[in-house]
Amino acid sequence: MDEYNKKPLWQWITIYLIIGVLVYGLVYYFALGKKGANDYLPSAVTPTQAVSETAPSTPEAMVEKEVSVTLTADGYIPAVLTIKAGTTVTWTNNSGKNATVSSDPHPTHTNYPPLNLGPFQDGKTHSLKFDTPGTYGYHNHLDASQTGTIVVE
Repeated sequence: MDEYNKKPLWQWITIYLIIGVLVYGLVYYFALGKKGANDYLPSAVTPTQAVSETAPSTPEAMVEKEVSVTLTADGYIPAVLTIKAGTTVTWTNNSGKNATVSSDPHPTHTNYPPLNLGPFQDGKTHSLKFDTPGTYGYHNHLDASQTGTIVVE
């Protein structure tokens, strides 16, 4: 009989339990652990995070507005953007790597399907016109810690 078979059963069970717990912990950390309860809506918005677009009360108010969001290595800037209905938002990827604009929640992207703009390479852009008032959360599917919110008035 070789040395492998000399360990009692309880030692093998303990070893397999430890390995199972480690594998489960790693899967949880990488698949679910980076997503918290506050990832989709920011708990507090500071004046430097929020950008508000207001349309003038002149005939020019009928002209479509366009605003920009930039994805950097640290996330979307601004993280929260308040706009008027009819405004087009253009996202520019300046993160240095491939990214996406995807509707919340991660990973199903079901809250607002038009916001599932898909992948875009560094230096490229995606645009979407928001016609319906509401609050629309989004994230970079390739790094779900990078989140943003569009508030349409």
